[in-house]
Amino acid sequence: MTTQSPEAPALPEHYREILTLMKEGRRKVAEERCRALLAETPTDADLMALLASIIVERGAFDEAENLLRHSLKLAPTEPTPWINLGRLLQQTGQWGEAVAVYEHATGLFPTHPTLAATLGQLYQRANRFADAETQYRNAIENGGRPALNVQLGMVLLRQERVDEAIGAFNTAIAHNPKLAAAYGNLGNALQKKGDMEAAAAAYEKAVALNPKDTVSYVSLGMAQLKLGQAREAAEIFERALAVHGPERRAAAWLPYARAQEFGEMPAGYRAEMGELVSRHKLTPPAGYASLAELNAALVTALDADPTLVWEPTGKATRKGGQTGLLLDAPREPFIAFERALRRVIDAHFDTIRLQPGHPYRCQVPKTYHLDLWGTLLSEGGHQHSHIHVGGWMSGVYYVSLPSTLGKGDGDKDGWIEFGNPPPEFDAVFEPMTITYEPREGDAFFFPSYLFHRTLPFSGNERRISLAFDVKPTSWR
Repeated sequence: MTTQSPEAPALPEHYREILTLMKEGRRKVAEERCRALLAETPTDADLMALLASIIVERGAFDEAENLLRHSLKLAPTEPTPWINLGRLLQQTGQWGEAVAVYEHATGLFPTHPTLAATLGQLYQRANRFADAETQYRNAIENGGRPALNVQLGMVLLRQERVDEAIGAFNTAIAHNPKLAAAYGNLGNALQKKGDMEAAAAAYEKAVALNPKDTVSYVSLGMAQLKLGQAREAAEIFERALAVHGPERRAAAWLPYARAQEFGEMPAGYRAEMGELVSRHKLTPPAGYASLAELNAALVTALDADPTLVWEPTGKATRKGGQTGLLLDAPREPFIAFERALRRVIDAHFDTIRLQPGHPYRCQVPKTYHLDLWGTLLSEGGHQHSHIHVGGWMSGVYYVSLPSTLGKGDGDKDGWIEFGNPPPEFDAVFEPMTITYEPREGDAFFFPSYLFHRTLPFSGNERRISLAFDVKPTSWR
């Protein structure tokens, strides 16, 4: 049993009573007691926060948020309520609001390591890597956990500062030699530097420390593949899929590992891709008379988007710009577009027949979060071959297309192609690819593990699209 330190104020008896009820699992009684006390003292900010922590467990997110916001108006000078509100906003997918809360809180408490570290994580999620770096350094300098050096190394790596990233990972390892995540990310940095043998050793260490570290295990397979050990790589990918389920990179790289081993792609690979890629026509959402009207509004909004960055670091876009996540702080016309898109996605899910063991068809989402971003390509613009590691299903919607599409030296200029491995992979086989013509108002859906790229195009008109990832939160 712990005792109260002499400096700390004694916890009020009624708080202890409620906390004991919660510890015993009697949450309904704890909630009733908390509400009764709050009726007697309606300006008790701590009681409001306590009630919020109770009801959030049963999914009363709106009331919990209102309670936390009201408690902050009454007592804004403590960091914990700000942290609790930020966590609730993250839990409910209100990413833009969460960022705003943590930005305000770090202004009030600039040396609080938890606030700085969490804001760093939110910036990292939004691809604001330089901002994330600043917050991680702030957290570390003010007593944050040494393991934050792993997060710092990750954002340094995304800024192509490989040697600095290696230094950060090694610092984390020096503090905790059993930190599997540090070795796994060190492997990523060493692989980026071209030292495949050292990268493989780092991945092996990560897996030895944490056998459930699927990410490092699959990364070990990728390092083996680049070291010319195709059979060993394929076995790792197969084992990962069998033991850990539909891991994105394992599903993406397994056919290429087998092709590298045998000198040709597996039979039927092109037909498999053709079955997995589907084209869909959206219908205009409420408030828009036609898709043309919606698309015109989308173009205007994308051009004015403050997160638009030309050739963002660590992304596949070349000769073009890419926005941040457009639904983190939802606004029109993206709200209307999301409604239209979700209708088509949900209808598509109804058509998927379950296929046990398949990396995509083995399960179907019931609820999901959508990440959405815009890509604006100029002449010669393209995206090199890539997958979406964070998604389950991905897609692209075509907002505006140049009239020169498919009319250059190649008759498929500006089209989307599936099946080509990334440019840095030295394939000893002829890839099987399948190419589709984009059409304004159409969307393609496909498993996130399918390699895809945009072919370059000519002309002075832009190619504008919206890409998205479906991230399941529950399954049917």
